[in-house]
Amino acid sequence: MADIKGPTSTWSPIELELMTALACQVRVLSEWQIHQGWKSQCPIEELRSSLSRLVEAKLVRTETWTVVPPQIGKTPLHTWKPGHVKPDTWRLSQACRTRWNRLPETLTVYQATELAGRLFGSRTGHETRAIERRHDLLLAEVFVLYRTRLPELAKRWVGENAVPVAEKNVKNPDAFLMDDERVPRRVIESAGSYSQTQVETFHEYCRVSRLPYELW
Repeated sequence: MADIKGPTSTWSPIELELMTALACQVRVLSEWQIHQGWKSQCPIEELRSSLSRLVEAKLVRTETWTVVPPQIGKTPLHTWKPGHVKPDTWRLSQACRTRWNRLPETLTVYQATELAGRLFGSRTGHETRAIERRHDLLLAEVFVLYRTRLPELAKRWVGENAVPVAEKNVKNPDAFLMDDERVPRRVIESAGSYSQTQVETFHEYCRVSRLPYELW
């Protein structure tokens, strides 16, 4: 195995995919999500070995979180595109908030470091606040769903840390599906435990930008 501290061309395909996912597509992946997303490509033992090497190289850090694990269906809570009517934002916010009424579990998670962010040209590496954990893990769950069911679209997934910062006081959506010219064609958003106001703010951003979206 070549030294993974060197150029990305010396990394194994699995290591490069894991680093791309964590640095440019999602903020976090749990151990279980990594197993689900990559188990068809290599044995679990190889995945664990690759993760250990990335941690040793200080490109990935691992933590233990006690959090309610995300649960999503096979389809988003809501989809919208320009020309469609505004969704019932109160109903959506209630669905977002009630789905976490379950017991927390202890999860091993992996995140890219600032060193990885510099290497991949993204803003990744900051600590995740406790109130963001469910949101970020839910987005990761959606990414894994794309990766296993819609792998070609998953390749077009670009996370908010890998795109230019939005205008002042405007939050980037969680992720975009980009076309070949790197133009956003769809927004993917983890609604986490969004309030009605948060749902409305997100919808308004996409309406003004004329961007179709999936709210999970």
